[in-house]
Amino acid sequence: MNNLSEKTAIITGASSGFGKGTALAFAKEGCDLVLTGFNEDKLHQVVLECKQFGVEVASIAGDIQDEQTAIKTVNLAMDTFGQIDILVNNAGIGRTLSIEDTSMKDFDLVMNTNVRGAFAFTKYVVPEMKKRHDGQIIMVSSVTGIKGHPDESAYTCSKFALRGLAQSLDKELLDYGIKTCVLCPHAGATNFEVGYGRTKEGVEKSGFLTPEDVGQAMVRVCLQPKNSRIVEVRLASNNVKY
Repeated sequence: MNNLSEKTAIITGASSGFGKGTALAFAKEGCDLVLTGFNEDKLHQVVLECKQFGVEVASIAGDIQDEQTAIKTVNLAMDTFGQIDILVNNAGIGRTLSIEDTSMKDFDLVMNTNVRGAFAFTKYVVPEMKKRHDGQIIMVSSVTGIKGHPDESAYTCSKFALRGLAQSLDKELLDYGIKTCVLCPHAGATNFEVGYGRTKEGVEKSGFLTPEDVGQAMVRVCLQPKNSRIVEVRLASNNVKY
């Protein structure tokens, strides 16, 4: 892909954080968007901000744990734009808890949001990409998907799973013209996990990756020439060692 102005992207978890940063970065590149997120009010605000760059934007609010959210979003993309060129599986949730304090409800919430949601969106997007023998899928994992972190057992499980899913799809889908990349960013200067192990004040002083940093990395993945692909990206702030 070398011209996002002729592309359509689905971005999950687009109402805030890395998802919002990616939506804005793609909009600046002229990419039409289908955005989904849990918070309808925040999602609407992101839609308005993206439209300022002159692109078309459709959106649908929903719970990514629900398979119907994936089905409805893919249908919206096809009805509105007639094609899906890029899928960014960004939606995610985390809990900073010891394994003793992690309830099975916490575990299911993290796994269903981070992994089941990405699986469902990919499952329903792939047939549309196959029809055009073209597409780019990006799984947003984490450095925690490379090396496990203490007190994040459920989150670590989910991010390792996403990395494995991306590796599997890279082999399964490449012959159909579909590229798969796994993005493994360091912690972000966002509201992610604030109130669940992080504080707003701590994040503001952290020097973590910004949504803009991650959005630009996503753009670079999608701007690769037809004959090359980026399989994995490890992205870290210069202010943080890991």
